[in-house]
Amino acid sequence: MTSTSELVTFHHPFQLPGLDQPHPAGAFTVVTDREALDVSFPAFRVTTTIMLSDGRGTIEALQVARAALDEALARDQATSKAPS
Repeated sequence: MTSTSELVTFHHPFQLPGLDQPHPAGAFTVVTDREALDVSFPAFRVTTTIMLSDGRGTIEALQVARAALDEALARDQATSKAPS
């Protein structure tokens, strides 16, 4: 099992499926766990994607779908680039 960590930034409040409330804009650490597949070439399967949220003085580990996170980031980026 391997883990990777990345920092993602939302410039606007956002909502992800499965979360009970919108989150404020900010930077969030995303941790992705992968396991190696038993094949003759390097291949991995994502087992878990967790977003760490620092809210109300506590850190929450929120399990998220990577596709939903990528879509929310794309919407946020498109909103940031939209003419005002």
